[in-house]
Amino acid sequence: MLRAAIPALLLIAAALPARAEVSIAAHYADPTDRYGHNALGPDQEFATLYIEVTRKAGSEGGLFKGQSSLTYRLPADDDIVFEDTAPRIADLDGDGLPDVIVVQSNLTLGSRVLVLSAKDGAPAYLASTPFVGEPNHWVAPIGIADFNGDGHQEIALIDAPHRLGILRLFQFENGALREVFHGGTLTNHRYGADRIMGGVRDCGSGPEMILASFDWSQLRAVYLDAEANVKWQSLGPDTSPAAFEKAMACAL
Repeated sequence: MLRAAIPALLLIAAALPARAEVSIAAHYADPTDRYGHNALGPDQEFATLYIEVTRKAGSEGGLFKGQSSLTYRLPADDDIVFEDTAPRIADLDGDGLPDVIVVQSNLTLGSRVLVLSAKDGAPAYLASTPFVGEPNHWVAPIGIADFNGDGHQEIALIDAPHRLGILRLFQFENGALREVFHGGTLTNHRYGADRIMGGVRDCGSGPEMILASFDWSQLRAVYLDAEANVKWQSLGPDTSPAAFEKAMACAL
């Protein structure tokens, strides 16, 4: 159960046709209290993930269009929940099809990031980070980008944003998520808030992570230099939601 393949999957679709152009949207549903961490506030741990796959492909008969509705529902007695604000969509494995990135939390082992592939029109386990190893230990995603310029995207997250504030980067490689950086003391979330602050921006010089110092005294743009060393630039002492939004809009 810990590898959590895909229990209770309901699929209403055929496989994706060849040369498909695919877009994906996803959201969580069915709040559950079986974990009860409440890091994101009440009713922000979920039992269900809905995925909508919209596709079109050229054929001799013209343009084919269709939509697949996928439901990933965790059983009521499961030991895992989705503990997250929203699924993230990115093509991690470079196959041209979007993947779905979610945060799951285990009742005894805490959180991990899980990546689901939509290849062939059905969700499938692609990769995951290890569970952190203890309950009520959460990871807060920052975003997904090619931070080190090697042509591969990395998932950036803050490990335990309320207690540790460790920045971690995971790259998909050879069928697994490999950690390529960890360090620093930063944060992107206040305990009990239903929103993760900041994210990833590109103001013309490459991707930057908009985060706060761990004590919330400074807004920072964090990036990797040409040697893949993590650097940061101060964006000022204002760490309000409005300041985060200005930074994400490249106005700071």
